[in-house]
Amino acid sequence: MDRLASLIEPVPLLDLTTAVCRWLQDAHEAAAELQRARRGGSRGGWQNNTSFGVDRYQYLLATAGTLTAEIPDLQVDPAFQSILLKLPRVGIYQFQVPAGPRGSLGDTSELRRELLTGADDHGLISRPEIWLGGRARLFLVWNGSEEHGLTGAWIGQGEMLEKRMDWDWVFSLQDVTGAVGIPRQTGPLDPAIFDLPEPALPLRPRDSDEDRHTG
Repeated sequence: MDRLASLIEPVPLLDLTTAVCRWLQDAHEAAAELQRARRGGSRGGWQNNTSFGVDRYQYLLATAGTLTAEIPDLQVDPAFQSILLKLPRVGIYQFQVPAGPRGSLGDTSELRRELLTGADDHGLISRPEIWLGGRARLFLVWNGSEEHGLTGAWIGQGEMLEKRMDWDWVFSLQDVTGAVGIPRQTGPLDPAIFDLPEPALPLRPRDSDEDRHTG
């Protein structure tokens, strides 16, 4: 946690965790409420197997700017129809991981592959470089469902290898004392029905195994 706290200075770790977890939980609750309206339409139900994920994504995209009221040092950049949370030293890319932080990521968009693998696009300057503006990359990954809301959230650094994240370090935001918005119970995870793209990290020498697991 000390490594993360130093990267996000001057923002206190608890302030960032609390604001982000509330925002993610609110997205699940708002999308679930819309599904009830979709199922109860006067002309019949009009929800479908992607409507919850689409509504959740649109909520996150449309409301990310409200985080700046709680974290004045934060900038929200919705470039490429995705969301990057920028602090002075880091860019935080958030995305859904239905199978958890060490599970399969499934199919990923071209932009996400660039962000998660650090792959060059053979241009003079890559999209991740444009987006990050020299900042280090952090990944905020989460999962949840209509029934259970936000069921987990993690933050760390790493890269994607064979459709899985190979983490240099990662820890659960539940480990931050006082973190709110992440229920400890876990339930069935919703399918990866809507994929948001966002940034990955520059490759760098790995820390020792002990450091990687204590993060």
